[in-house]
Amino acid sequence: MGTDIKTWAIQSAAQFGKVWSFDNYWKRSNTFHAYLRFIDAAEQRWGKTDPALEPIRKLRSTMVDANRSYFKKFIGDDKVWCDDYGWCGISCIAAGNYLLAIDDGPAAQEYFELAGACWAQMRETGYDATDSATPVPHGCGNVSPERKRNGEGHGTRNTVTNINLLLLSLELNSVAPASLYAEMISSQLTWFGTWFSKPYTSLDDGPYLRGIPGPRSLIHERPMAKETYVRTNDGDWESGWVWTGDQGMMLMALAEVISSGISVPGIAPTVFRNAFTTMIAGTEALLFGADKVLREPPFTSSFGPTYAPDYVGGRGVMLRYVTEPVVAKVLGRPFNRDGVIATAQAAWASATSNQFGTQWARAGDAAYNQRFVEAWGTGHPGITEWSLDPTKYYGVLQANGLDAMTAAIRLGAA
Repeated sequence: MGTDIKTWAIQSAAQFGKVWSFDNYWKRSNTFHAYLRFIDAAEQRWGKTDPALEPIRKLRSTMVDANRSYFKKFIGDDKVWCDDYGWCGISCIAAGNYLLAIDDGPAAQEYFELAGACWAQMRETGYDATDSATPVPHGCGNVSPERKRNGEGHGTRNTVTNINLLLLSLELNSVAPASLYAEMISSQLTWFGTWFSKPYTSLDDGPYLRGIPGPRSLIHERPMAKETYVRTNDGDWESGWVWTGDQGMMLMALAEVISSGISVPGIAPTVFRNAFTTMIAGTEALLFGADKVLREPPFTSSFGPTYAPDYVGGRGVMLRYVTEPVVAKVLGRPFNRDGVIATAQAAWASATSNQFGTQWARAGDAAYNQRFVEAWGTGHPGITEWSLDPTKYYGVLQANGLDAMTAAIRLGAA
């Protein structure tokens, strides 16, 4: 199968223009970020004045105008989960940076203030400022004010909530440096670094950052250890569970930390460097099939039934982040160029009338599942489909495919 990445990108964006305006806070935040990074990659590749990109530029303007008011209504809502604010805040930083680039300072400031408000909600609702959590204090739990008030404490301190808070703190500190952001960066790095280096009895299939021979590693969906880190719901946990989106976001954060020379007391810089190196090896070796296509590891928790829509976009999140320039800079090469291009080709082949499907290379799914379970030790090789109605998630699925296009564009696919 050949590649015509520019044509694919333009046609994929045209379909996204028909499906992006759905009503779901975190998914709309994430898909907004996906689109902003997609068009940035396209303009970097083909130029900001390329007339072929005019339709996707117009869609960006439409989304930037609409999402400003859409996001505002969720700030402080009693039912909003903590990690939702992370997805939103990061997308707001990207929107603000775009608006600065076109000299619209006032609108940019509105988006930066929205990002700051998201960060404040995460700190107020989910971050544990006490020293009582064991075996690692602090961290940020995924909980809403309503749930916290009704006895759920800080909720599930999973990877995505904590990496969202770290990434948002890094982004905000680059836009408007402040001691509060710097302190949170230090706290979150201490939290991750302690998990990465502390001996503890894990309730999962190995430590939080689990290594296998290679050396290779992947980060679990959440740390699991007594007494505080034992929640098995929201989403429904299973032993060994890893999610593609977590890997990409963690690698992005580690690359930012390494590139900036950030250090924290008590954590050797080699802890973060080793985590980055082994996670790169793990993602490249374990998450791509023999056909080189990226797949979601076969865990029931990712595929359904209850939280399936929350995890179906993980492959796109991962591709978006692992192909960011800072990751290539720290890695010293592009991330898995052959795999990225094969994945973009497979994603496009999955599309019907330019609408991306849930799975990108079904013919190789069974073989990939078996190979992953043999290498990792856990998982369910018989999983073949997400428990969702794809017609209800066209916006998420289209952004997922756009992320695959973004990655291929960045890596020079023809």
